[in-house]
Amino acid sequence: MLAAAKYRNLDPAFVERLAQEAAERFRDRGQAVKYAKRKLHQAFGAFVAGTPAQAVAACVAKIAAGAEPKEAGREAMRAHASSAERVDWLEPFYERVAQWCGPASSVIDLACGLNPLAVPWMALAPGATYACYDVDRTMAEALRALGTVYPVRVNAAAVDLVAAVPAAGVDVALVLKTLTTVEQQRGGRRVAEYRRELTAVQHHSDGARSLSGRRGYADDPDAIVQRAVHGTGYEVVDEAAFGTEALYHLVPLAGTAGRPAPAEGAAEPGATRPVVDVPATARPDADRVDPTG
Repeated sequence: MLAAAKYRNLDPAFVERLAQEAAERFRDRGQAVKYAKRKLHQAFGAFVAGTPAQAVAACVAKIAAGAEPKEAGREAMRAHASSAERVDWLEPFYERVAQWCGPASSVIDLACGLNPLAVPWMALAPGATYACYDVDRTMAEALRALGTVYPVRVNAAAVDLVAAVPAAGVDVALVLKTLTTVEQQRGGRRVAEYRRELTAVQHHSDGARSLSGRRGYADDPDAIVQRAVHGTGYEVVDEAAFGTEALYHLVPLAGTAGRPAPAEGAAEPGATRPVVDVPATARPDADRVDPTG
């Protein structure tokens, strides 16, 4: 699978996990390969609309040459299907996140795609740290250069989030359009584990349509959120909608982790506050095997 041009730059551990899972599930090699390709498409192929790494490099070069960061970033984000869906409401989207979170000194962006290019819209404290992770090694390498043109310290790496979630001891964690993919990869139980590993979930953003724009996911946004939050010690206290996305504000339940609940609508001091986004109302394009292999 790594020999295919589309997947050769993916995190080897991620591809090896899928290959092992396919081999254990199917004795027939053809069926195993088909299964692994479907999983690759769900987690990566369905979201690529161009050449993300090149788009990031071009964005950095334009900003360094004097281009307006928001204009350059918005154009580059169109190279990633999932990130492209958000370009029309970036400003109100991150204004609401700022209202809920306030200025952040540290951010972790899981399954980031090209969302780090949205830093100019985010409320970040001077010198903030922005750590971003995806399965594409070349994109991760390109994203590190954002630290040369954005007023943040950028760390980027290729990580298989289903196998291990990076430590999230940060102010805000962004997990955009990821929960459904995690469910497809490992099932609902793994989603609960995924949420617990994030430590403190404060926001959830849910896509209302698939990448094709068709509706009809097996679950609606509320069902996905409630299932993911169940047993984590958090509750939904507010929500908002932008275009095809719904944002959910979560805070700790009273007495969890030995701390009292925060004031209504406020985030608990010292808690990580992720924004999580997954498609939730129609069977996604990602369910299909990538015909280009």
